[in-house]
Amino acid sequence: HLDIFPLVPASRQAMTLIAHWYTPPYICDLVDLAPGPETKPEVMSMMRDLYLGMGKEPIVFKTMIDGYIANRLQAAMHLEVFHLLDEGLVTAEDIDRSVRHGLALRFATLGIMRKADFTGLDMMRRAVTNATYKPPEVTGKSETLEKLVAAGRGGVMSGAGFFDYGNRPAEELFRERDIELIELKRALQAIERKRKA
Repeated sequence: HLDIFPLVPASRQAMTLIAHWYTPPYICDLVDLAPGPETKPEVMSMMRDLYLGMGKEPIVFKTMIDGYIANRLQAAMHLEVFHLLDEGLVTAEDIDRSVRHGLALRFATLGIMRKADFTGLDMMRRAVTNATYKPPEVTGKSETLEKLVAAGRGGVMSGAGFFDYGNRPAEELFRERDIELIELKRALQAIERKRKA
């Protein structure tokens, strides 16, 4: 992501930080807070408290890193997803079903690191030691994506992407997505309240 700090005047460096919100920001609570090389620690603390007061989930970084956490994980997942699609090993629907009924369900309630605790760290250590997984080569493109975009299938806004959305207006699809996200968020908040009780 864009390193803004070279563009900031020297007189403002101590008071400057990056606040990166996740989409849709009116539903997603995650906000990455990344300091510049001269950002004062008290500025970071003040902004963390501001976002906490807004009901957000700020992640305070020691330094700015490209992609923060969530986008880096998403980028690694996309690398594998496009490899699977480009090789014709699975369909887009297979990938979504695998994520929704496996990964997302566990990660939504546990997160990745707590899920590792439930798996058992000794088993995780053995999996790391075995090194059976080899990430796909980074090529900088995907044949699957290239074909879809060339066919005018750019996603919800164009009526089709990996899936066909028919003639339904994009606004209606986004509204449905937002309602589902809010329902999921409320369910996760209820689980979190029980966990803390």
